[in-house]
Amino acid sequence: MTRHKGTTSAMAAVVAAAALAGWLYRLPAQEREAAADKDKKDRENPEMAAVRKTADAFAKAFNAGDARAVAAFWTKAGEYVGPDGETVRGRAELEKTYAEFFKNHPKAAIEVEIASVRLLGRHAALEEGSLKLKLPGEKEPGVSRYSVLHVREEDGWKMASVREWVPDPAELVSLKDVEWLLGDWVAGSGDIEVRISYAWDEDRAFLRGHYVRKHKGKTISSGTQVIGKNPGGGLRSWIFDSSGTFGESLWTRHENRWVIEAEGTLPDDSDVTAVNILIPLGKDAFSWQSTERTAAGSELPDSPPLKVTRVKAGK
Repeated sequence: MTRHKGTTSAMAAVVAAAALAGWLYRLPAQEREAAADKDKKDRENPEMAAVRKTADAFAKAFNAGDARAVAAFWTKAGEYVGPDGETVRGRAELEKTYAEFFKNHPKAAIEVEIASVRLLGRHAALEEGSLKLKLPGEKEPGVSRYSVLHVREEDGWKMASVREWVPDPAELVSLKDVEWLLGDWVAGSGDIEVRISYAWDEDRAFLRGHYVRKHKGKTISSGTQVIGKNPGGGLRSWIFDSSGTFGESLWTRHENRWVIEAEGTLPDDSDVTAVNILIPLGKDAFSWQSTERTAAGSELPDSPPLKVTRVKAGK
Protein backbone atom coordinates (compact mmCIF):
# COMPACT_ATOMS: atom_id res chain seq x y z
CA MET A 1 0.00 0.00 0.00
CA THR A 2 2.72 2.42 0.89
CA ARG A 3 5.50 3.78 -1.22
CA HIS A 4 6.30 6.75 1.09
CA LYS A 5 8.26 7.19 4.31
CA GLY A 6 5.69 8.38 5.09
CA THR A 7 6.67 16.36 44.92
CA THR A 8 6.03 17.33 47.23
CA SER A 9 9.09 15.70 48.84
CA ALA A 10 10.62 12.86 46.89
CA MET A 11 8.34 10.73 44.78
CA ALA A 12 5.15 12.12 46.24
CA ALA A 13 5.13 14.07 43.00
CA VAL A 14 5.01 10.82 41.06
CA VAL A 15 1.84 9.77 42.76
CA ALA A 16 0.18 12.96 43.94
CA ALA A 17 0.84 15.03 40.85
CA ALA A 18 0.41 12.23 38.31
CA ALA A 19 -3.20 12.61 39.19
CA LEU A 20 -6.52 11.34 37.97
CA ALA A 21 -10.19 12.13 38.51
CA GLY A 22 -13.02 9.83 37.51
CA TRP A 23 -13.66 6.13 37.60
CA LEU A 24 -12.58 3.73 34.92
CA TYR A 25 -15.38 2.39 32.82
CA ARG A 26 -14.94 -1.30 32.32
CA LEU A 27 -17.25 -3.55 30.40
CA PRO A 28 -19.00 -6.16 32.57
CA ALA A 29 -17.47 -9.61 32.14
CA GLN A 30 -20.40 -10.90 30.08
CA GLU A 31 -20.16 -7.97 27.65
CA ARG A 32 -16.42 -8.43 27.26
CA GLU A 33 -16.92 -12.11 26.56
CA ALA A 34 -19.64 -11.33 24.00
CA ALA A 35 -17.35 -8.80 22.26
CA ALA A 36 -14.51 -11.32 22.18
CA ASP A 37 -16.86 -13.98 20.80
CA LYS A 38 -18.03 -11.64 18.04
CA ASP A 39 -14.46 -10.83 17.08
CA LYS A 40 -13.65 -14.54 16.94
CA LYS A 41 -16.65 -15.22 14.68
CA ASP A 42 -15.68 -12.32 12.43
CA ARG A 43 -12.19 -13.76 12.04
CA GLU A 44 -13.64 -17.18 11.24
CA ASN A 45 -15.87 -15.72 8.49
CA PRO A 46 -14.33 -17.10 5.28
CA GLU A 47 -14.74 -13.86 3.31
CA MET A 48 -13.18 -11.73 6.03
CA ALA A 49 -10.41 -14.28 6.43
CA ALA A 50 -9.75 -14.04 2.69
CA VAL A 51 -9.42 -10.24 2.91
CA ARG A 52 -7.00 -10.56 5.82
CA LYS A 53 -5.00 -13.12 3.86
CA THR A 54 -4.74 -10.64 0.99
CA ALA A 55 -3.04 -8.12 3.30
CA ASP A 56 -0.44 -10.71 4.32
CA ALA A 57 0.21 -11.65 0.70
CA PHE A 58 0.53 -7.98 -0.28
CA ALA A 59 3.21 -7.41 2.37
CA LYS A 60 5.09 -10.49 1.19
CA ALA A 61 5.09 -9.27 -2.43
CA PHE A 62 6.13 -5.76 -1.38
CA ASN A 63 9.00 -7.04 0.74
CA ALA A 64 10.16 -9.12 -2.22
CA GLY A 65 10.32 -5.95 -4.33
CA ASP A 66 8.00 -7.47 -6.95
CA ALA A 67 6.22 -4.53 -8.58
CA ARG A 68 4.09 -6.68 -10.88
CA ALA A 69 2.89 -8.89 -8.02
CA VAL A 70 2.11 -5.83 -5.89
CA ALA A 71 0.12 -4.15 -8.66
CA ALA A 72 -1.82 -7.37 -9.24
CA PHE A 73 -3.58 -6.88 -5.89
CA TRP A 74 -5.45 -3.91 -7.38
CA THR A 75 -8.41 -3.97 -9.71
CA LYS A 76 -7.59 -2.98 -13.28
CA ALA A 77 -8.78 0.59 -12.57
CA GLY A 78 -7.61 0.61 -8.96
CA GLU A 79 -6.62 3.83 -7.23
CA TYR A 80 -4.00 4.73 -4.64
CA VAL A 81 -3.91 8.07 -2.81
CA GLY A 82 -0.72 8.60 -0.84
CA PRO A 83 0.01 10.66 2.28
CA ASP A 84 1.04 13.62 0.13
CA GLY A 85 -2.24 13.53 -1.81
CA GLU A 86 -0.62 12.20 -4.97
CA THR A 87 -2.97 9.82 -6.79
CA VAL A 88 -2.03 6.89 -9.00
CA ARG A 89 -4.79 5.23 -11.05
CA GLY A 90 -4.77 2.00 -12.97
CA ARG A 91 -2.91 -1.25 -12.47
CA ALA A 92 -0.38 -0.43 -15.19
CA GLU A 93 0.55 2.94 -13.65
CA LEU A 94 0.71 1.37 -10.22
CA GLU A 95 3.18 -1.22 -11.47
CA LYS A 96 5.37 1.51 -12.97
CA THR A 97 5.24 3.51 -9.77
CA TYR A 98 6.16 0.55 -7.59
CA ALA A 99 8.94 -0.50 -9.95
CA GLU A 100 10.46 2.96 -9.64
CA PHE A 101 10.08 2.92 -5.86
CA PHE A 102 11.76 -0.47 -5.52
CA LYS A 103 14.57 0.70 -7.81
CA ASN A 104 15.20 3.74 -5.60
CA HIS A 105 14.65 1.87 -2.33
CA PRO A 106 15.90 -1.71 -2.65
CA LYS A 107 15.17 -3.93 0.35
CA ALA A 108 12.37 -1.66 1.55
CA ALA A 109 10.01 -3.61 3.80
CA ILE A 110 6.61 -3.10 5.37
CA GLU A 111 4.68 -4.54 8.30
CA VAL A 112 0.89 -4.43 8.07
CA GLU A 113 -1.31 -4.40 11.16
CA ILE A 114 -5.01 -4.79 10.42
CA ALA A 115 -7.28 -2.94 12.84
CA SER A 116 -10.62 -4.02 11.36
CA VAL A 117 -12.31 -5.66 8.38
CA ARG A 118 -15.99 -5.02 7.65
CA LEU A 119 -18.09 -6.62 4.95
CA LEU A 120 -20.15 -4.06 3.02
CA GLY A 121 -22.28 -6.63 1.25
CA ARG A 122 -21.43 -9.75 -0.72
CA HIS A 123 -18.89 -8.11 -2.99
CA ALA A 124 -17.25 -5.32 -0.99
CA ALA A 125 -15.25 -5.01 2.22
CA LEU A 126 -13.52 -2.21 4.07
CA GLU A 127 -10.16 -2.84 5.70
CA GLU A 128 -8.48 -0.35 8.03
CA GLY A 129 -5.17 -0.52 9.81
CA SER A 130 -1.65 0.81 10.07
CA LEU A 131 1.66 -0.06 8.51
CA LYS A 132 5.34 0.51 9.10
CA LEU A 133 7.74 1.18 6.24
CA LYS A 134 11.39 0.39 6.89
CA LEU A 135 13.96 1.80 4.52
CA PRO A 136 17.61 0.69 4.59
CA GLY A 137 19.72 3.23 6.44
CA GLU A 138 16.81 4.66 8.39
CA LYS A 139 16.84 4.07 12.15
CA GLU A 140 13.08 4.30 12.66
CA PRO A 141 10.30 3.06 10.36
CA GLY A 142 7.76 5.44 8.90
CA VAL A 143 4.29 4.81 10.31
CA SER A 144 1.03 5.52 8.50
CA ARG A 145 -2.66 4.68 8.63
CA TYR A 146 -4.59 3.24 5.71
CA SER A 147 -8.03 2.24 4.52
CA VAL A 148 -8.72 -0.17 1.64
CA LEU A 149 -11.95 -0.73 -0.25
CA HIS A 150 -11.84 -4.31 -1.48
CA VAL A 151 -14.14 -5.67 -4.18
CA ARG A 152 -14.61 -9.31 -4.99
CA GLU A 153 -13.87 -10.26 -8.58
CA GLU A 154 -13.89 -13.66 -10.28
CA ASP A 155 -10.32 -14.36 -9.22
CA GLY A 156 -10.73 -13.17 -5.63
CA TRP A 157 -10.62 -9.97 -3.58
CA LYS A 158 -8.92 -6.97 -5.17
CA MET A 159 -8.14 -3.48 -3.90
CA ALA A 160 -10.29 -0.90 -5.66
CA SER A 161 -9.29 2.14 -3.65
CA VAL A 162 -6.50 2.68 -1.13
CA ARG A 163 -6.06 5.78 1.03
CA GLU A 164 -2.93 6.25 3.13
CA TRP A 165 -2.12 9.10 5.49
CA VAL A 166 0.35 10.05 8.21
CA PRO A 167 -1.52 10.42 11.51
CA ASP A 168 -0.90 12.95 14.25
CA PRO A 169 2.00 11.61 16.38
CA ALA A 170 -0.31 11.43 19.42
CA GLU A 171 -2.40 8.81 17.63
CA LEU A 172 0.60 6.52 17.43
CA VAL A 173 1.24 6.39 21.17
CA SER A 174 0.21 3.16 22.88
CA LEU A 175 0.75 1.37 26.17
CA LYS A 176 3.70 -0.42 24.58
CA ASP A 177 5.53 2.90 24.79
CA VAL A 178 5.44 2.73 28.60
CA GLU A 179 5.60 -1.04 28.95
CA TRP A 180 9.16 -0.58 30.23
CA LEU A 181 7.59 0.66 33.51
CA LEU A 182 6.58 -2.91 34.39
CA GLY A 183 8.31 -3.99 37.58
CA ASP A 184 9.36 -2.36 40.86
CA TRP A 185 10.78 1.14 41.32
CA VAL A 186 12.12 3.20 44.21
CA ALA A 187 12.99 6.84 44.88
CA GLY A 188 14.02 8.66 48.01
CA SER A 189 14.90 12.04 49.44
CA GLY A 190 16.00 12.49 53.00
CA ASP A 191 13.75 10.45 55.30
CA ILE A 192 11.14 9.92 52.56
CA GLU A 193 11.05 6.80 50.40
CA VAL A 194 8.49 5.85 47.80
CA ARG A 195 8.16 2.47 46.11
CA ILE A 196 5.87 1.76 43.18
CA SER A 197 5.20 -1.46 41.28
CA TYR A 198 3.63 -1.68 37.83
CA ALA A 199 1.87 -4.72 36.34
CA TRP A 200 -0.68 -5.41 33.61
CA ASP A 201 -4.33 -5.65 34.57
CA GLU A 202 -6.16 -8.92 33.85
CA ASP A 203 -7.04 -7.90 30.27
CA ARG A 204 -3.73 -6.15 29.49
CA ALA A 205 -5.80 -3.06 28.73
CA PHE A 206 -4.21 -0.95 31.49
CA LEU A 207 -1.01 -0.70 33.47
CA ARG A 208 -1.70 -0.65 37.20
CA GLY A 209 0.75 0.84 39.66
CA HIS A 210 0.59 0.41 43.43
CA TYR A 211 2.73 2.74 45.51
CA VAL A 212 3.67 3.14 49.17
CA ARG A 213 5.18 6.29 50.64
CA LYS A 214 7.18 5.96 53.86
CA HIS A 215 8.76 8.35 56.34
CA LYS A 216 11.59 6.86 58.38
CA GLY A 217 10.33 3.41 57.45
CA LYS A 218 6.70 4.05 58.48
CA THR A 219 3.96 4.03 55.85
CA ILE A 220 2.28 7.42 55.63
CA SER A 221 0.24 6.94 52.45
CA SER A 222 -0.40 4.50 49.62
CA GLY A 223 -2.49 4.32 46.50
CA THR A 224 -3.11 3.13 42.98
CA GLN A 225 -2.24 4.60 39.59
CA VAL A 226 -3.78 3.31 36.37
CA ILE A 227 -2.44 4.14 32.89
CA GLY A 228 -4.43 3.52 29.71
CA LYS A 229 -4.71 4.58 26.07
CA ASN A 230 -6.53 7.86 25.59
CA PRO A 231 -9.03 7.59 22.69
CA GLY A 232 -8.25 11.18 21.74
CA GLY A 233 -4.51 10.51 21.46
CA GLY A 234 -1.69 9.93 23.89
CA LEU A 235 -2.20 8.21 27.22
CA ARG A 236 -4.40 8.94 30.20
CA SER A 237 -3.78 8.05 33.83
CA TRP A 238 -5.75 8.10 37.05
CA ILE A 239 -4.60 8.06 40.65
CA PHE A 240 -6.37 7.27 43.92
CA ASP A 241 -4.48 8.01 47.15
CA SER A 242 -5.28 6.67 50.63
CA SER A 243 -5.42 10.27 51.86
CA GLY A 244 -8.54 10.81 49.75
CA THR A 245 -6.74 12.66 46.97
CA PHE A 246 -7.64 11.66 43.43
CA GLY A 247 -6.80 13.01 40.02
CA GLU A 248 -6.34 12.56 36.29
CA SER A 249 -3.53 13.17 33.81
CA LEU A 250 -3.03 13.35 30.04
CA TRP A 251 0.29 12.06 28.71
CA THR A 252 1.83 13.24 25.45
CA ARG A 253 5.25 12.33 24.11
CA HIS A 254 7.66 15.02 22.98
CA GLU A 255 10.82 13.50 21.53
CA ASN A 256 12.55 11.74 24.44
CA ARG A 257 10.21 12.86 27.22
CA TRP A 258 6.65 12.55 28.42
CA VAL A 259 4.73 15.71 29.28
CA ILE A 260 1.98 14.86 31.76
CA GLU A 261 -0.71 17.46 32.37
CA ALA A 262 -2.26 16.65 35.74
CA GLU A 263 -5.16 17.91 37.77
CA GLY A 264 -6.62 16.57 40.98
CA THR A 265 -8.71 17.16 44.06
CA LEU A 266 -7.42 17.14 47.63
CA PRO A 267 -9.45 15.83 50.61
CA ASP A 268 -10.49 19.43 51.50
CA ASP A 269 -12.02 19.74 47.99
CA SER A 270 -9.35 22.16 46.76
CA ASP A 271 -7.91 21.71 43.29
CA VAL A 272 -4.30 20.99 42.40
CA THR A 273 -2.66 21.10 38.96
CA ALA A 274 0.81 20.40 37.59
CA VAL A 275 2.74 19.69 34.44
CA ASN A 276 4.98 16.72 35.15
CA ILE A 277 8.00 15.80 33.06
CA LEU A 278 9.09 12.15 32.84
CA ILE A 279 12.36 11.42 31.03
CA PRO A 280 13.48 7.78 30.57
CA LEU A 281 17.13 7.24 31.50
CA GLY A 282 17.61 3.85 29.92
CA LYS A 283 15.56 0.83 30.93
CA ASP A 284 16.32 1.01 34.65
CA ALA A 285 15.82 4.65 35.60
CA PHE A 286 13.83 7.76 34.80
CA SER A 287 13.74 11.33 36.06
CA TRP A 288 10.58 13.01 37.29
CA GLN A 289 9.92 16.68 37.84
CA SER A 290 6.70 18.45 38.72
CA THR A 291 6.40 21.96 37.25
CA GLU A 292 3.78 24.70 36.85
CA ARG A 293 2.16 23.57 40.09
CA THR A 294 -0.86 25.19 41.71
CA ALA A 295 -2.92 24.39 44.81
CA ALA A 296 -6.27 26.09 45.48
CA GLY A 297 -5.38 28.65 42.82
CA SER A 298 -2.01 29.57 44.34
CA GLU A 299 1.24 28.95 42.49
CA LEU A 300 3.81 26.59 43.97
CA PRO A 301 7.51 26.32 43.12
CA ASP A 302 8.70 23.57 40.79
CA SER A 303 9.96 20.44 42.46
CA PRO A 304 13.62 19.52 41.82
CA PRO A 305 14.21 16.66 39.33
CA LEU A 306 13.99 13.29 41.04
CA LYS A 307 15.71 10.11 39.86
CA VAL A 308 13.63 6.93 40.10
CA THR A 309 15.47 3.60 39.76
CA ARG A 310 14.40 0.06 39.10
CA VAL A 311 14.55 -2.35 42.03
CA LYS A 312 16.69 -5.32 41.09
CA ALA A 313 15.48 -8.84 41.82
CA GLY A 314 15.97 -9.83 45.43
CA LYS A 315 16.17 -6.27 46.73
